[in-house]
Amino acid sequence: MEAEEFRRGLLTAAAAATTVPELATELSRRLDRFIPHDGYTLAGLDPLTGVGCFHHDLRPAAGTGSEMPIALTIRGVVWGGLILLRERGGGPFSQAEALSAERLAGPLAAALRQFVAGKPLRPGRRGLFPGVVVISPDDTIKGMTSTARTWLHEFVPEPLRAQPDELPHLLWGIAYFTRRTNSTALSRIPTCAGWVAVHAQLLDGAEGDIAVTFQPAPASQLLPAIFVWYGFTPREQAIVEYILGGLATKRIARLLGMSPHTVSDHLRSVYRKTGTAGREELIAGLRQ
Repeated sequence: MEAEEFRRGLLTAAAAATTVPELATELSRRLDRFIPHDGYTLAGLDPLTGVGCFHHDLRPAAGTGSEMPIALTIRGVVWGGLILLRERGGGPFSQAEALSAERLAGPLAAALRQFVAGKPLRPGRRGLFPGVVVISPDDTIKGMTSTARTWLHEFVPEPLRAQPDELPHLLWGIAYFTRRTNSTALSRIPTCAGWVAVHAQLLDGAEGDIAVTFQPAPASQLLPAIFVWYGFTPREQAIVEYILGGLATKRIARLLGMSPHTVSDHLRSVYRKTGTAGREELIAGLRQ
């Protein structure tokens, strides 16, 4: 009963949180009654690519003495991770606390997902051109466009600093992923002003510079992530793809071998999941 109450409280708080720090603070506060801790690191991942999409931490004032990592997964999908921290001299986490963390990982993962999917899908409100940041092999910012500085200010509110160990976490994480996999990295970041697509790619070999691009997430990149975040069924996915192609309900029904009434039922489910009022609002939310 206590675990169910914990789960319900987490979901409600996550849906109400408007920023990542608010979410992290609330998760930490509710978890502290089960596993006391002095700080934390919360990271959300793009569930399709595994690249970080948001991050927040609170470090113990006296320094970190012990850590407890918690993988936030639901049915094999990794939504993020939470690391609980105890300050130096505070004593290590116990085996009983580790078992408690394992038991509570599912509700914590559900809350992380609810933070995104519990909010209505709305059109982006940015008029910015894409921004580019160039990261050198020693993980320092080599240069950036003026629009990139504006983009970054939303994710890294404090002034950007030039020391190698102070590269903003978002940039460090996607750069690390790109070098480790020697491939282009993609993360779709949910924000209160719409979804942002962040790409990173090597400019000249595995040890060269990395270009990181910020831009409003186009529908072609956003749609697969929306399907996962909002829990669309395969039928709902197919119908939404046809809707974005401009097809009418009767035409979709013929293509999928179902009645128009059934297509409408699936659409009502999509509108409910995304918090949209109808077809036009859904399309506007997907075309950031």
